[in-house]
Amino acid sequence: MSELAKRLDRLFLKLDHMALLVEQILADSLYAVTTGNEDDAKLVVESDETIDRREVEIERECIRLLALYQPAAIDLRRICFVIKANNDLERIADLCVNLAKMSMILVKEHIDVRTFPAFEKLAGEVSDAYHQTIRLISPTRSDSGDVPQDTAAPHDLELAWAIIKRDTEQIDVTFREYLDEVFSAEGMFQGKPNALYALTTMGRALERLGDQCTNIAEDAIFLITGEIVRHEI
Repeated sequence: MSELAKRLDRLFLKLDHMALLVEQILADSLYAVTTGNEDDAKLVVESDETIDRREVEIERECIRLLALYQPAAIDLRRICFVIKANNDLERIADLCVNLAKMSMILVKEHIDVRTFPAFEKLAGEVSDAYHQTIRLISPTRSDSGDVPQDTAAPHDLELAWAIIKRDTEQIDVTFREYLDEVFSAEGMFQGKPNALYALTTMGRALERLGDQCTNIAEDAIFLITGEIVRHEI
């Protein structure tokens, strides 16, 4: 295995670790939203600094590899994938922070998001989509837990397409259902414009999180096939 290949595998492991951290932040933010716990919401906001630092660290390593090895073909595509997925993961963490901040507004306005059944449905669909998405990042391991050569990269083309399909056929549809529920309860927000803003912002954050999963899936398709499918779906 070449030195570049070894460094690329280590880079994917760093990206995998970041993806797992973001998955925990997503779970924590949704827990804070549904329980109305302000302390948990504040912890989510504080955790964003860790993700920001990791994003910069991974991006710097990508730039170093580009400068040192001037890679081509699959190696270049692997680095491009890491750069883009790294940015998408950081953006997902930002969206989780938005969820946490909006939940604190709802607490102050005495509004429970569980009043709207479609929110729980939307949150579940987005969480599952993200869990499937990070499978595109996680390296394939042997039964012993080792990472075999040339497997620390996406290989599941069918999964990538399924993630894209889920975004348009499930998440976007449920997002509209959620907005319908919110705007059908306008009387609840009389004198509470901040609550209405928070609820719509939370729904949009989850819908955008689904879009970020689609971005990673599209980049995985590019890595596997060399084809750019963005804007063609």
